[in-house]
Amino acid sequence: MSLFILKVAGMLIYYILSGGHHPFGDKAYECEYNIHKGKYTLDHVQDVVAKDLIEWMINEEPKKRPKVEECLSHPFFWHPDKRVDYLKKVGNINEVKNYKNADPELISSLEKHAGEGSYKQWKHQFPEELVQRVEGKKKFYSEDILGLLRFIRNLHEHYEEDAANLDLLSMFPDLFGGVYISAKSQGWNTKPSLKKFFRTEEFPRDNITSRSAAPPTNPDQHVSCPIQETQQVSTKPS
Repeated sequence: MSLFILKVAGMLIYYILSGGHHPFGDKAYECEYNIHKGKYTLDHVQDVVAKDLIEWMINEEPKKRPKVEECLSHPFFWHPDKRVDYLKKVGNINEVKNYKNADPELISSLEKHAGEGSYKQWKHQFPEELVQRVEGKKKFYSEDILGLLRFIRNLHEHYEEDAANLDLLSMFPDLFGGVYISAKSQGWNTKPSLKKFFRTEEFPRDNITSRSAAPPTNPDQHVSCPIQETQQVSTKPS
């Protein structure tokens, strides 16, 4: 798949998730102009993981856009179990292990991305008896996002059956996205324990033939607004 088609795919993902909006503008004349200038907005999508993928796919510089394999390996497409595994691994990196003496700026950065209120007073989201067992007599997890991440790691490591009965992604709906974006900005995703989550897979291309049209020299000059064709489709029942 050529780079300009990936850009269109990014536009379509945004169109679907936003309920009919275009990242470069909903009116045809402004859309074409903004595509040319590389000006876009993703305000109509709240999912920070989806926005991260879309922004990558519609990057003004074609060479900075992902390959197909990289798109499909993006956290937006991860299974919930893989997302929880990622949170567990984040909870075991040194910056989180040191949650009791963490840099306040690090906590602030994580909390900024993790959404208002989804993690505050997080202990109240778990059964009190379970929190007491995980904490024991010596541990006391801080009432912030680092304490929560370390708790999640130890919960799964030492109380696997209890952890299996909990739906962490529903309990803390903003946590994964916020942690992923923060970890990306902090450079954590390049650590060996996290880097493996982002390995791309090779997909067979046997069905791609030489008859496929070659992309134009400057592909972005031919990228138009896919919304216009969509709007012309009749919604009347046949």
